[in-house]
Amino acid sequence: MTKPLNLNKILIVFSLFTFANGQSDYSFRNISVRDGLAESTVKVIYEDVNGLMYLGTENGLDVYNGYEFNNYHMNSFDDNSILGNKVSSISEDAKGRIWVGTELGVSIFDPKTRTFSRPINPKDLSGNILEDPETIVHDLYGNVWIKLSETGKIYKYNAATQRTLCMNCNSNSKLSSLKTTVLFKDHSNTIWLGSDRGLFSYDPDLDSIIGYPLEIGMINSIANGQKNEIWVGSSDGLVRVINGPNGDYKLYRKSNSKSSIVSNYIKDLAWDQSRNMLWIATDNGISRYIPSEDKFFNIQTTPYADSIVENDISELMVATRSGRLWYTTATEPGINCLSVDFSSESNSPPPANHFEHDPIDKKSIADNNITDFIEDKAGHVWIGTGQNGISFLSYVKSKFTHHRYDQENEWGLKSDKIYSITTMTDGMIWAATGFGLEMLSPDGIREYDYEKSFLGVNYIIDLEIVNDENLWVASDQGVLKINTMTDNITRFSKSDSLPEPRRLSDNLIHDILPIDDKVWVATGSGVVIIDTSSNNVINFSSDLIARVITQDEEGDIWLGTEMDGLYRIPSKLLTNIINGQNFEIEGYVFDPDYPNGISSSQITCISQDKNGMIWIGTNGGLNQYSKKEDAFIHYFVEDGLSSNYVTGIVVDHANNLWISSKKGISFFNQTDSTFTNYGLTDGIGNIDFHRHSYDDSPDGNIYFGGPLGITKVNPKDMQYNEYVPPCIITRIKKNYFDETFSENFMVSNSNTSIDGSSSVMINHEVKSFSIDFVALNYHQSVKNRYRYKLEPFDRDWIYSSGLRFASYNNLGRNTYNFTVQGSNDDGLWSDPKQLKIKFVPHPLLSYWAFSVYAILASLGIFVYMRNRMHKQKSQLEEERRIKELEEARDFQMSLIPQSPPEHPDYDIALHMKTSTEVGGDYYDFFPQDDGSMYVVCGDATGHGLNAGMMVSITKAGLYGSDFDTPASTTTRLNKTIKAIDLGTTRMSLNMAKFNNGSFDFTSAGMPPAYLYKHHSGEVDEILIPGLPLGSMKKADFDLHSFNLDSNDALVLISDGLPECLNHEGEMLDYEPVKDCIATNGDKSAQGIIDSLIDLGEEWMSGLMNDDDITLVVIKKK
Repeated sequence: MTKPLNLNKILIVFSLFTFANGQSDYSFRNISVRDGLAESTVKVIYEDVNGLMYLGTENGLDVYNGYEFNNYHMNSFDDNSILGNKVSSISEDAKGRIWVGTELGVSIFDPKTRTFSRPINPKDLSGNILEDPETIVHDLYGNVWIKLSETGKIYKYNAATQRTLCMNCNSNSKLSSLKTTVLFKDHSNTIWLGSDRGLFSYDPDLDSIIGYPLEIGMINSIANGQKNEIWVGSSDGLVRVINGPNGDYKLYRKSNSKSSIVSNYIKDLAWDQSRNMLWIATDNGISRYIPSEDKFFNIQTTPYADSIVENDISELMVATRSGRLWYTTATEPGINCLSVDFSSESNSPPPANHFEHDPIDKKSIADNNITDFIEDKAGHVWIGTGQNGISFLSYVKSKFTHHRYDQENEWGLKSDKIYSITTMTDGMIWAATGFGLEMLSPDGIREYDYEKSFLGVNYIIDLEIVNDENLWVASDQGVLKINTMTDNITRFSKSDSLPEPRRLSDNLIHDILPIDDKVWVATGSGVVIIDTSSNNVINFSSDLIARVITQDEEGDIWLGTEMDGLYRIPSKLLTNIINGQNFEIEGYVFDPDYPNGISSSQITCISQDKNGMIWIGTNGGLNQYSKKEDAFIHYFVEDGLSSNYVTGIVVDHANNLWISSKKGISFFNQTDSTFTNYGLTDGIGNIDFHRHSYDDSPDGNIYFGGPLGITKVNPKDMQYNEYVPPCIITRIKKNYFDETFSENFMVSNSNTSIDGSSSVMINHEVKSFSIDFVALNYHQSVKNRYRYKLEPFDRDWIYSSGLRFASYNNLGRNTYNFTVQGSNDDGLWSDPKQLKIKFVPHPLLSYWAFSVYAILASLGIFVYMRNRMHKQKSQLEEERRIKELEEARDFQMSLIPQSPPEHPDYDIALHMKTSTEVGGDYYDFFPQDDGSMYVVCGDATGHGLNAGMMVSITKAGLYGSDFDTPASTTTRLNKTIKAIDLGTTRMSLNMAKFNNGSFDFTSAGMPPAYLYKHHSGEVDEILIPGLPLGSMKKADFDLHSFNLDSNDALVLISDGLPECLNHEGEMLDYEPVKDCIATNGDKSAQGIIDSLIDLGEEWMSGLMNDDDITLVVIKKK
């Protein structure tokens, strides 16, 4: 806010100074063996009912969920492995099992067990092999039909009898002398067989193959049409079969009519459900048949650039959501696409796109040898290739377009470095680049340029175009006015070679503001006004370094400075200033004592929205200034902004803000005051944007520039992901107290859960369990988000960002409801996926057991009275024991730091309260030479000297260790402890490595750690299953990484606090500890410690803790 005149008002005096003398919608993402694919040759792509992708390679079957692959290969010694590795076909039955055909036969993959079975009895095949099944279909009668690729043999497997019968091996079969070419199941579940000499179908009542009365050549394709009809493509025309095997048919052949089919040789068919038309691939072009008009419309090659590449079409597919037709051809490499959104009456062929692999373009298709292509439920297109994996084309086009320098593109940018952008009324843009000045179309095509050597400057800072003709340039060599029609340059600088009226007080120009017939210039030493009619200048000198200058709707001019804040020149002063009069202005500087003041004195950009609000970007956050209130509202990273260093602000047509920064682009919705942040995965190109390098054009395009080119976005044209992804539970892992574990796998849909029921049992033998889940959104899966809750254990949703599992332990007797949801990259949440979890307590804690306990209690009283007589005798022994415990306690305390280490990045606090029976708790800190720091927190099993000895061994092992990662360090320490072998004594341990705003974390049997997130005020529980150290010689420990932003805190605890008892013998438990951290997380590290101490003291109310209480807090400054 404006400061009082007598104390804080910033008064600046300006004195008059005189001299004494593109295919942008088709960007493929390629998935290869580097991403986890088992092999580069992908022959088959299949999406199951849940949305999981199955990929058949020449090295087994892959299952892909958008994050990782599960690879399945044949093991000759394991009958539960896949039979063969060269996958040729994939199908799904009614039970959700996946049938896989390979070079050795057929296997069934059960997603619930992740194992394979081999249903075909080799004895049924008479020595034959089901080699390379091409098609597998399932009918309603329990039959599985299998067509082999090369031989055309047809086999029928019956699930009830588990027998397999060859349908065309017997000489008595109607198909024995024919080669079967097509196996197909229509909408009415009729099985059709196409051959080289006719059409057949299966009659379930007769359990036999019957012929269809049609004389036609070799059948190449069969497709569903409208209700009760199929289409049959042959080498001798097209057939429409109506009302099944006993119905009529109509034959279509090429004639002299323009509305006839383009060729009689038909290779493939695809029914377009959304348009009610049939697409036909022939050896002489593409035909589409529209039943409502009873006409064929044909597409063949033309001399034009958007023509199809050849007429011999091999395969085609209709992508329903995008409306595009994808197809391959006989001789041309790659794949093709037609944009089919056109009128049936149009005589012009639709535009065609041809895609080939370009080794220079990472976004081209992966390989020219196309093996398979499908559309998934979300509308994405998956393309399998013969040599380089899969190409994935998202239905959701990128929200941003990125233009970069490309040495292969002679019409593109000549430099990646973009320092300023200004737009013209026709949508063209001028960009100041590392080359000079470049005039570009909105699509990034360069139409004109000026090299820096021609301009006589070293670098350009700002650009402004006036009347689409005169280009004003701010540089390190003064101001240039370039007439872009004539290339005439008028210079303004400090040079003595210029006429005195054109001399500036400073050559370093930061910003330019055209107003009517004047141009205001922000310089390194004040402000300059240039009269565009006479080219005369007026120099005003000041101690300010003016970096930004702009004018608001009321005519006031705003100056942003390098280090001295924000200033306003009232419109009423402009006339006098233009006439050369000195002037004074008030400013706003950062002052921590004024919470409604500006957040930083370093101003980077200024804009005004449609409501009259002034928006100021600084190196310390985004500010909104209200003239009416004379106050600022601040927005920081904690409020959702991607970075506090703002470099550009553009107000779009809807009055929302687009903000460039040092960490990407943020969109600020003024309706609900929310931020949406975009990074490299969204296609913005740059992560670090330059000042002055932004502008918008009348057509709604917004441009931002940085060191890696130009990013363009048009809010009106942005496509959001509207696909609701299914969220499925993929695994439940149970960890038992005896250090074993079990896993239940599943591919869940709306009616199926673990073991085919709606619940899972967790008994008393389970120490902890975890639930894995995934949202099947393949467009930018990395931006998927998750939330879950276990009712009544969790009161609210737990947001886990990208983590795809939930872990629980110490559940009490109850039935719990687990609910999980996943969102896509644009925040659209899936339907809730639910699972009931019933906890079965130990038999000793059952209700009948408590009756026995009552009897035992009575006996206990008797025993107590008897033992009381021996109390005096035991007193001396107790004193001896206490002395030993004091010695153990002193030994334990000597092994741990008594004060936290000093660290420039972290606020560290610690606390240990030993128990009556020394519990063996341990913590330590290990700063590294590279600035990182290891922190450990552990708990030895048992009490007394044995526990102290374990702590001593742990400390010695750590001090002699080479720290690389927490997981490997813990593995080595486990081997050391196991080798020494202290019997049943073990060491539980949490270890974290802190470095550069993040930490790596591993755990060996410890209670959960808690991560407090300052920006949301939420606490994430980090529980990683693992065995205590010393349990097994060979043990692996999982490693997880987490971000630790400013004011975030990691809290490490032993089990002493959550398991402390009150006077009623009740445990405090872990949930109150988590709640306490959430309530006090914004305090200092010591403040958090003190809050947890108070929590324990209040709970125990004077009682001594039975186990050591250890607390360690590391808070990011």
